[in-house]
Amino acid sequence: RRPLWENNDAYASQLMRHSRCDVSECLYPHGRERSEGQGPWRLLLCSSCAAEGTHRRCSSLSNSTTSWECDGCAGVGTCKGQTAACCRAAARQGLAA
Repeated sequence: RRPLWENNDAYASQLMRHSRCDVSECLYPHGRERSEGQGPWRLLLCSSCAAEGTHRRCSSLSNSTTSWECDGCAGVGTCKGQTAACCRAAARQGLAA
């Protein structure tokens, strides 16, 4: 006999791969939900959580970039993977290490 949670697809959403660009201003002309397999419009998922994504161009990444980390996983306030402006703002707020 199968457990109840197997019968009602309770975890079906966990099997779906994240597939959208989550930056505040997505630049892809075909929208956040679309991407290409190569080049500037390839969608990269966060290498730590895979719960957020970005097109390479939307995050100013080169076409050779193969991994990316979202702000949450990069450690907001630690300045890892963030721009100098973000680090200065975090420092002003007392968040930077």
